[in-house]
Amino acid sequence: MVQEEQIRWRSHDNIPPASRLISSPYDMQAHLSVKRDTVWTGYKAHVTETCDDSLPHLITHVETTESTTQDMEMTPVIHQKLEQKQLLPSEHLMDTGYVDGEHLVTSQKVYEVEVIGPVAINGSWQAKEAQGFDNTHFLIDWEKQKVTCPQGNTSQKWDVRQNKAGSDVVYARFDKKGCLACPVRSQCTRSAQSPRQILFHQQERHEAIQATKKLQTTKEFKDRYAKRAGIEGTISQGVRAFDLRVSRYLGIEKTHLQHLLIATAMNVVRLFQWHMGDTPSRPRISRFAALAA
Repeated sequence: MVQEEQIRWRSHDNIPPASRLISSPYDMQAHLSVKRDTVWTGYKAHVTETCDDSLPHLITHVETTESTTQDMEMTPVIHQKLEQKQLLPSEHLMDTGYVDGEHLVTSQKVYEVEVIGPVAINGSWQAKEAQGFDNTHFLIDWEKQKVTCPQGNTSQKWDVRQNKAGSDVVYARFDKKGCLACPVRSQCTRSAQSPRQILFHQQERHEAIQATKKLQTTKEFKDRYAKRAGIEGTISQGVRAFDLRVSRYLGIEKTHLQHLLIATAMNVVRLFQWHMGDTPSRPRISRFAALAA
């Protein structure tokens, strides 16, 4: 950084976010990103493919974004691009990273697309511990703008705010005196003095999330969602056979062109395999497993 007309090293607490940090002197658009155990500098490829049992599985759309772009941001973009190409599906199987209450509602309203995918599990300690009271234990009266806790106490404050993503969320807070005297306070909050506070989405999105959480535990949902496993094979094929994760060019535009060419090549291979009788619905059996059969 430049300070007092001199170039100085930044301190650890003054490093810009990954979306602004220069990670490569050769490609200013390539940024550092981390996903579980994978660390890379570059971009992200978002792939959409068909999954009909009686037809070849073909890639219908590819989006290339900066590596710091959240998957959640791409759901409406992907649907918009698919609509422009007249390739919108009636059902779209998506990974958890692409699914939230807003997309469950707006995808159906705007594009008439049913998003099928698990929503993220509540990461609060109340949800993780069997004895904790997470948001699902509270009753919400939307008309009166009141929330009732498991002990029957009602909230004293109801505010609508915006979260980091710019979506409206409801902030509800309970009475301090009642919370401090509650016999099950330790199961509700770990704060020494503050009352319980909860955040949840506006009604339509909140109810969509809760309905999906219940549905995703059923066998019916798991059977429908099982088809999405095919995209993992597509990503594996792209990485292992077509160098999907190795960009030969600098800049997001040229990298996107490479992704499009890879998708085209994969479709050609799949059409040829389909013509030869190798259908997606027919599972491959290794030679070793065939001996056991």
